Amino acid sequence: MTLEMLLLSAIIGGAVLLFAFEVFPVDKVSVLVLSSLVVFDLVSPQQAISGFGNPATVVVACMLALSYGIQNTGALNYLSDTLVHLAQKSEFRLLFSIIVAVGILSAFINNTAAVALFLPLTIAVAGEQRLDPSKLLMPMSFAAMFAGTCTLIGSSTNLLVYSLALDHLNWEIGMFEFSQVGLIFFAVGTCYLLLIGRHLVPSRRTRDSLTKEYRLRHFVTELILKADSPLIGKSIADSNFREGYNLEVIEILRGTTKLLPSAKETHLQEGDILLVQGDPQTLLQIQESQGVIIKALTVEDQDLEDENIILVEAFISPVSGLVDSTLKEVNFRQTYKANALAIRSHGRTIREKIGKIRLEYGDSLLILTSREQLQLLMQSSDFLVLEEVPRTFVRKDKIYYAVGIFLGIIALVSLNVLSIVEASVLGVGLMLLTGCLRLQDLYSHLSWQTIVMLACLIPVGSAMENTGLASLIATTLVGKLDVLGPFAVLSGVYLLTSLLTSVMTNNATAILMVPISLSTAQQLQVNPEPFVMAVLFAASASFMTPIGYQTNLFIFGPGGYKFSDFLKVGGPLSLIFWILASLIIPLFWPF
Repeated sequence: MTLEMLLLSAIIGGAVLLFAFEVFPVDKVSVLVLSSLVVFDLVSPQQAISGFGNPATVVVACMLALSYGIQNTGALNYLSDTLVHLAQKSEFRLLFSIIVAVGILSAFINNTAAVALFLPLTIAVAGEQRLDPSKLLMPMSFAAMFAGTCTLIGSSTNLLVYSLALDHLNWEIGMFEFSQVGLIFFAVGTCYLLLIGRHLVPSRRTRDSLTKEYRLRHFVTELILKADSPLIGKSIADSNFREGYNLEVIEILRGTTKLLPSAKETHLQEGDILLVQGDPQTLLQIQESQGVIIKALTVEDQDLEDENIILVEAFISPVSGLVDSTLKEVNFRQTYKANALAIRSHGRTIREKIGKIRLEYGDSLLILTSREQLQLLMQSSDFLVLEEVPRTFVRKDKIYYAVGIFLGIIALVSLNVLSIVEASVLGVGLMLLTGCLRLQDLYSHLSWQTIVMLACLIPVGSAMENTGLASLIATTLVGKLDVLGPFAVLSGVYLLTSLLTSVMTNNATAILMVPISLSTAQQLQVNPEPFVMAVLFAASASFMTPIGYQTNLFIFGPGGYKFSDFLKVGGPLSLIFWILASLIIPLFWPF
């Protein structure tokens, strides 16, 4: 093994660890990887920037824009509402409807967007039917993943593999070229989830009380302002509660009126009751110095809410600008006119010093806000709010334009009139021209994290070829399994890809494994297409952990899951798909 191989192995190994333990956001890790490749001269300058102009990066960006364009007209909600409400009063029928609806959407739009659309709807319907939402959310995420393998545009991984296959093999994978195999996976996966998986999914969460779920009930104290309190006449911002005493004021009670502390024009009066969170010792200090009476409180949702103020749960969205920022850095209270009471991250509930916690994609916030401001929060690209408030679709009058453009793109690619790159760019242009999209939508609603990650990691494939590492790994793999024939080697490629995608992102796994699969086929002197397809299907089969795929991370908090729940439910499904792929991929793409 050469020095270049050792350096590249160390870079890839470090990236895998950073991805697995989520030390940094994936886009930051990707930038570090690209920087390392350039510093150690493992790629040329042209190869280093090749990812930014790669067809996969361009098409993924365009498809994300098209998905948002059609979603923002409300077209997708007609389908989702109809299918889900046809299945009232039956958990089996409800789960089947969710799988079918998410499957249809995930085959043609970004599957993370499909899950984001169905997440609040599924939780609301589960509440109406007195079902535990955790029994539905994990199957929904899994369905979105395997449905994404039904068409070329079903996931960013498909488009990435398409680009790599075009570069290395001059093989332009068609829109529905692997749909037959994808539909087999979808049928088998659906049967597993309905007959076996749903019984393995644990009951983790009920929707009774947000204060109870976040264990907030005994962490709130009442401070009653006495007549001689120096706080009288001051606003909350001027009262130095947060900086001086490390206390968070949740709400102000003035008679029968509830006021939010974010309002600068609200000045404290004698008899006001402040609901605060903080350390008991600090509360004793403020009692002596600020002229307040302390009263312990067991709080419920209704204690915080009235006709104007509401308690909601919001999740950091895939395109949120809050990722890797703290509430203090973004001045959350003033920016969003809302008060964050607690954060739930990776199953851990945080109630103290939440202003200093760096937010991650999928984190949930317990927020107290006005009903008027809630509408603005729901329209923000930073959050997915789990509250049954009717969404105002900004461009409902453009629904026919958006659907027509999207179907037209699919038809043009399917009939080989245009390439997927040409059609997707044309689609974005037409949506901008017809008003289905605005330029501001492209800036605020695209998942720049995904785009930067793709652009920075694509050169890893070039580095593996430049150093010979891909050939070395392929030689080792072939040496171990060659005696069993190409079927066994193909099975090994699928298994290795499936294991890697459980601890790092699906796109990073595909970038790593496609060069290895091509080198493997070359050494076996067989058709490389089945090996490329094995990578495509395996990279989208991240069922065993919540960190390998965005949809799993998205439902991790809302479902109240534990890490082991994914292994329990997703492990058998991964095994079934491994056996299935090993048997049927060579039938459609012979060696």
